[in-house]
Amino acid sequence: MLGDTKTIQVLSALEGGLKTKQDLNQVLTQVGVSTQEIDPHQLLSRAKNRPLDPEKINALMQSIREMGVLEDLIARPHPTEIGKYELLAGSHRRESCIQLGILAPTKIVQVDDKLAAKIAGATNAHRNQLNALEEADMVLEVLALELEIPETEVESLLWQHSNKTIDPESSQWKVIETVMPTVTGVTINSFIRHYLSLRKLPQDLLDAVRSGKLHYTKAQKLIRLKQSKFDQERQALLQDAIADSLSISDLSDRVEQVVSALASDQPRKSVSPRRVMTRRVKAIYQQVGQIQQWDATSQKEIEKLLTKLEEKLHSLSNSAKD
Repeated sequence: MLGDTKTIQVLSALEGGLKTKQDLNQVLTQVGVSTQEIDPHQLLSRAKNRPLDPEKINALMQSIREMGVLEDLIARPHPTEIGKYELLAGSHRRESCIQLGILAPTKIVQVDDKLAAKIAGATNAHRNQLNALEEADMVLEVLALELEIPETEVESLLWQHSNKTIDPESSQWKVIETVMPTVTGVTINSFIRHYLSLRKLPQDLLDAVRSGKLHYTKAQKLIRLKQSKFDQERQALLQDAIADSLSISDLSDRVEQVVSALASDQPRKSVSPRRVMTRRVKAIYQQVGQIQQWDATSQKEIEKLLTKLEEKLHSLSNSAKD
């Protein structure tokens, strides 16, 4: 498990991994821990729009029905929302408890921002629940807290290292070299090349990766189209990649075609409104298939929208026949 000594001790204590009761009590006393049954709606996520896996939630719900919640969630008193808690570990368990309408057994830890970020990052990394963009966010958050500077300045320091323009003996760089191995198993150079670069994605690609609709490796292929002159083509390819589950090789070929067409001054075909709408319908169909449960209000609202769409299409169809 990644983490500095204190983080590892706290996680081991929280997960029951310490061998002796004395060690367990000592660490828990140091950070201040209590276990409570909490309304899961009071547990606010700290992740940045991190998607949840519907299949995992369904499996957890079945397990909880049979055996209860086997592992406590981990949270701390929310730093800004009075009476609420910031969830550090257990987002899928939280959602399962919400859908089952039960309280969530939660270990409440009294930790500062730095240790909270490390606990959240280490537990998710240990369970392989972070994609590259989420890991980049987590590492930058921890480094920013350690250095007491904004995340953008941390990014700048890392890019300076990549460009060999940073003083390797500076105090800030020494902190980065010391802290990074405790929060990620990726080397600094690899982190900059493969993870940090994702933060430069256009907003539409960032949103797609964060929502789980697009794997980050496919987003990396679309980076070549990040310039504004490629906006139309990039957005069309993004919709195709999501709706048709394009492979990385197919996506690379399509990107190369766009770039080559511009380089040879060939006119680029504009995407027809009909094709754009078809892609959107495919994407909506895919999203509907991923939703496991509907609440009654949402279902009624969607049925109304579908009825309006069907009426409009029927009207257009009749007009075309006249």
